[in-house]
Amino acid sequence: MEIVKEEEGEALLYKLNGDLDVYSTGEVESALLEGLEEGRTIVVDLSEVPFADSSGLGGLIGVYKKARARGIEIRLRNPKPIVSEILTITHMKKFFPVEES
Repeated sequence: MEIVKEEEGEALLYKLNGDLDVYSTGEVESALLEGLEEGRTIVVDLSEVPFADSSGLGGLIGVYKKARARGIEIRLRNPKPIVSEILTITHMKKFFPVEES
């Protein structure tokens, strides 16, 4: 998994490239939790994530819970159709605003 962190106005943008799965979840969680320390909105760009499994989704939920406790918003951006479908089926879109372009 490649993770690129960028400034995007008042938010932090994390561009993920690779599968969001059992092998990458720890790395992604660590990066996002580090971003929470800045107290800014976090946007996770999923446009280069071809696959997500339950471990990856669980990692996002864990970060979401910590962000929510701190009053920080996390948004997901541009998931590929298969990842978007997984987010819908698992009802994760109820928790995360999803920006699709």
